Amino acid sequence: MPRIAFMGPMGVGKTTAIRALCGDDMVASDVPNLDRQAHAKEFTTVGAEFGQIDLGDGEFVQVCGCPGQDRFDFLRQWVVSASVGVFVMVDANAPDAMEAAGALLAEAAAAEHPPLALVLSTRPASAATMQAFADGLQAAGHGVVPVLQVDVRKRADVLQALGVLVSMLSLRSESP
Repeated sequence: MPRIAFMGPMGVGKTTAIRALCGDDMVASDVPNLDRQAHAKEFTTVGAEFGQIDLGDGEFVQVCGCPGQDRFDFLRQWVVSASVGVFVMVDANAPDAMEAAGALLAEAAAAEHPPLALVLSTRPASAATMQAFADGLQAAGHGVVPVLQVDVRKRADVLQALGVLVSMLSLRSESP
């Protein structure tokens, strides 16, 4: 069963996106956040989160969320290495978003079998900001990476992004 990974900094919406897709049929690993200086959110992810989506006709996709803290990079690398696609999630408006997305894209590209990547901006951003972000990733040497704006609370938005990634994977499998 193909696996899609959700990766990004702490608080960007990885757990929320998986919950939007899977509802309560997900395995979460949230615990109370003891590092309120890093982020004010009440809970944080300390392990991989899993869910499964029925695409119809007996086809399923596994979704897996990675913790955002650097101390769990070993877990993120394992999840990415076992994935065919990744969503790199950032807030395109944040001053460190380009650096964060670039580092995560490089990490995914370094996997033995690199997954296809798609960047999701999880906060509202103007079309100009989104285009500048995509152009910046390309200028930084990450190639042409689709950048989509998604409200991770809305199942339809996350499903649409998943559809784009599945289409990209389908095109890759058809390539000689």
